[in-house]
Amino acid sequence: MRALWWCSGLWFALLLLGSANPVAADSAEQLFARYEPALLQVRVLEKASGAKASIGTGFVLEQPNLLVTNYHVVSEAVLFPDKYQLEYLAVGQKKGQLKVVAVDVINDLALVSTDYQPEQRFSIQDERPVQGATIYSLGNPHDLGMILVPGTYNGLQKYSFYPRIHFTGAVNAGMSGGPTVDAAGKVVGVNVASAGNQLGFLVPADALQALLQRFIKDGEVADFKQQIDQQLVSSQQKMFEQILSANWQLKDFGPGKVPDEVVPFIRCWGESNVEKDKDQLKKVAAFCSQSEEIFLSQQFTTGRIEMQFEWLHAPDLHPLQFFSRYQQNISSANPDNQAGKEDVTAFECQHKVVQQPNGQHAKTVFCVRAYRNFAGLFDALYLSASLDHDKQGLISHFTLSGITQQTAQAFSRKFSEAVLWQ
Repeated sequence: MRALWWCSGLWFALLLLGSANPVAADSAEQLFARYEPALLQVRVLEKASGAKASIGTGFVLEQPNLLVTNYHVVSEAVLFPDKYQLEYLAVGQKKGQLKVVAVDVINDLALVSTDYQPEQRFSIQDERPVQGATIYSLGNPHDLGMILVPGTYNGLQKYSFYPRIHFTGAVNAGMSGGPTVDAAGKVVGVNVASAGNQLGFLVPADALQALLQRFIKDGEVADFKQQIDQQLVSSQQKMFEQILSANWQLKDFGPGKVPDEVVPFIRCWGESNVEKDKDQLKKVAAFCSQSEEIFLSQQFTTGRIEMQFEWLHAPDLHPLQFFSRYQQNISSANPDNQAGKEDVTAFECQHKVVQQPNGQHAKTVFCVRAYRNFAGLFDALYLSASLDHDKQGLISHFTLSGITQQTAQAFSRKFSEAVLWQ
């Protein structure tokens, strides 16, 4: 999700009138009146035209006097400072310049220096709300003005490597970087994403506290790309330590076996056209992924893991017909993350024919492409297709983004050993 958004006075009044709890509505009204001056619209301006390229929300902290927002809100100004600059818009149409001083790309957070000093500012809650508590998300949706949206705290998202609070409430585009507060007005999370249908996600307040402590210790960042590089490497090492040390469970798949949900944050789904499609080529597919992405820029994301398995069987097709269809499915494999030529190099690939311990053969392709601005990081793509049968075959595939070459090779070995074909 690239951005989150919010509304103005009429929308706020409608939200209060629609509340089933008048006590909560009064509390929400008081919170909004007290803290609205500490909410800012964060604007990314294109220098040449002076026009807005994107917007988000930010909020001013009590200590230290810094603005908090999402990294994805200010990313263009961080990566391309010659092209973009930042500006805030406060209550009463007051404007001023902003400067990013620290980022946490893994948790999509940024600290920004500002000369704006409202009388009332936000402080951070040290304890998490109880499950089911009413909390309040603030921000500026769709450039319509600041609003407050009540919702429910549902704890941390269960199946996620990156800690995110599940918030039942409307988090819309333009609300990115805004605070979500408890009934006392203390920040419990930072708006980060929405899946629609009252399904929102927040960065927990403890991640913000950790970023603040690093900033207090280390000061303003001199080289953002170096800091982002270090954060990406550290995050992927922690993730793959869990994955590679896990005891991978296998499941039956056609005449073979493939990995199942190898760690809790990798989830699997399946589908087939068996008994549903008159196509002579029968397909059974399984998809496994760690679906959250790390946002680097509008054109560049990383941090995903995806595994895919397909069993194809065509007893009534001529072997040449089957091979043609088989080849089409093999050639459809692509990297799972978004990146452009300015972000990554072209893939370099190794092609091999390998033999399993049971004597079965497969053609494998292992490809990597390097990150241009983050040394030592790569995307990896692996594809394997069984070769020993003329009317059926197993295709196994994975893509990894933002990993070291050593990690890519270690994962490839474990993955290939886990895919068994009879």
